[in-house]
Amino acid sequence: MNIICCFAVLVGAFTAPNVVLLSVDTLRADYLGCYGYPHPSSPVLDALAKEGLLFEDCVCEVPLTLPSFGCMLSGLYPRTTGTTKNGLRMSPTTPLITEVFKKAGYQTFCVQSNWPLKGRLSGLDRGFDVYNDEFEQKRWGFMLGERNAEQVTEAGLDILGRRDPAKPFFLWIHYSDPHAPYEMHKKFNVLGESPGSLEPRERVRAKYASEVAFTDYHIGRFLAALPGENTFVVFVADHGESLFEHNYLGHGRRIFQTNLHVPFIVRGPGIAPGRSKSPVCVLDVAPTLLGLGGFPPLPGMEGRNVLIAPPGPSTVRYVETYGGAVPRLPLLRALLRNRGPQKRGIIDEGWKLIIGGGAHLFYLPDDPKELHNLARKHPERVAALRKMIDQWDKAHPRGKACESKLSAEDVEALRGLGYLY
Repeated sequence: MNIICCFAVLVGAFTAPNVVLLSVDTLRADYLGCYGYPHPSSPVLDALAKEGLLFEDCVCEVPLTLPSFGCMLSGLYPRTTGTTKNGLRMSPTTPLITEVFKKAGYQTFCVQSNWPLKGRLSGLDRGFDVYNDEFEQKRWGFMLGERNAEQVTEAGLDILGRRDPAKPFFLWIHYSDPHAPYEMHKKFNVLGESPGSLEPRERVRAKYASEVAFTDYHIGRFLAALPGENTFVVFVADHGESLFEHNYLGHGRRIFQTNLHVPFIVRGPGIAPGRSKSPVCVLDVAPTLLGLGGFPPLPGMEGRNVLIAPPGPSTVRYVETYGGAVPRLPLLRALLRNRGPQKRGIIDEGWKLIIGGGAHLFYLPDDPKELHNLARKHPERVAALRKMIDQWDKAHPRGKACESKLSAEDVEALRGLGYLY
């Protein structure tokens, strides 16, 4: 309650604060120290968490980059906007929060690092004065489809140096290093073990942790350059990453917690430091960002401002996936654009049901790693949760996104990211 009161008072007292959306691609929450990781992967983000409000239980709606960020900037479910997969484009009729900030006189900037988020492909550049997405990076002769954290920070520092200090700004800066292919950074070997001495799966996890630490360091350089007063920072990830849990490496095809559970931290004037156990989701990012700028939610937004109306323990969250890869052939992309979800899920008061290829029921407070399927033991619970999923499904018809036209360069970049078949 103190958090809400302090926030309400200070938003009224300050005029036109700066608002920063700081995001990291493919970052599962449990690889950060502030979320329980036992190795020093994230000293900068741990410090940010101590200074702000950390939400312990945040999930994404669809564990893919474009659907998740479309959700963050619109406050609508991916199925509502139709952007349920990478390779689609946000409809120009879908309102974005950046347009609200721009209309109010904010300078609006973005530094991008992931190929599916390029403006011409995603449609997320709408409302930005500067949408810095011009990058090309190769490794071993192959297009990576991303740029590294050092380059992202340099671009962010350049924007901060060129902005008009007399005007407020909204800035979205996105880092992509934890996304595959993973790289071991010698100065950021978090585990302290020689990669060659590790078993193959542990070697992959060590590289992933190194990518997190490398990103954390360069985020620190960016945060140090932000104006010290009247600036809010919202830190979040689009989705997590399975690192061989449930015999799966990657994201996009499954909806276990390793793919869904993401960090969500808010820091700024009037935000009392602390931790919240309230169940929240990526859908809540857009109205929360608007609230930090002093704006009400857009009409029809499906999320909530978590600082004004924190969710209760009975908050129900719906998750789904439409598959992770983008078809190589344009005809196949068009045919699959309207394909329904491969898996659907619900999280309600600790119970989680996944349907699609059978039913999987977990009680997360006792089984956070989702190792014990309780579906046969609790058929009545399965039936009740499935009914809720079906009702939600009927109440949320799928919207229509636009198809992105992929160039040969786009195809190569998506292949490098593992998004093409």
